[in-house]
Amino acid sequence: MKKFQQQDVHIVAENLAFDGFFKLKTLTLKHALFAGGQSSEIEREVCIRGDAVGILLYDPVLQQFALVEQLRIGVLGREQSPWLLELVAGMLDKENEDPVDVARRETLEEAGLTVQAIKPVMQYFCSPGGSTEYFSLFCGKVDLQDIKSAVFGVADENEDIRLHILAVDDVISRLNAGQLNNSMTIIALQWFQLNKPMLDDAWLNT
Repeated sequence: MKKFQQQDVHIVAENLAFDGFFKLKTLTLKHALFAGGQSSEIEREVCIRGDAVGILLYDPVLQQFALVEQLRIGVLGREQSPWLLELVAGMLDKENEDPVDVARRETLEEAGLTVQAIKPVMQYFCSPGGSTEYFSLFCGKVDLQDIKSAVFGVADENEDIRLHILAVDDVISRLNAGQLNNSMTIIALQWFQLNKPMLDDAWLNT
């Protein structure tokens, strides 16, 4: 059975429809069909987003997480609050930028914390049906001793981010109750539940 590749898609026409904080392209394309032959021409829109990182900040000594809360406009119009509790996250702004470096930088900017050790979790496409964004997810060891809730963010980027220090059991209870409903946070916490013994074994002895 043939596995299709990039060359099995033919771009007939491509147009930059919008160029703002994000870019929007309109594509006319044809692609190979599983039954053989080519599809007819299809028109699609795709949001051009840069790659991004997220990092779950964990203190294995205190058994606490550092999560952040900020406004997310994609939630406007829903019944729930558009201020979401989530991981520290950010975009790769420079060409060939290392996602690990971005995770460390964003942790300092959004939470005022220094990452002491870092563990890759996974990489994934966030919403490949309409967005190019590719996400690198990490778990980072931090020291939360004497750290309190505070507000962080880069003023020039209009960031207004509140830091929360929460017990691991509290966060997992919120996850199980459906109170945390953004993908990067769910993925990271489910990974954490599977890998907590490994993390504690490694990080409590360093």
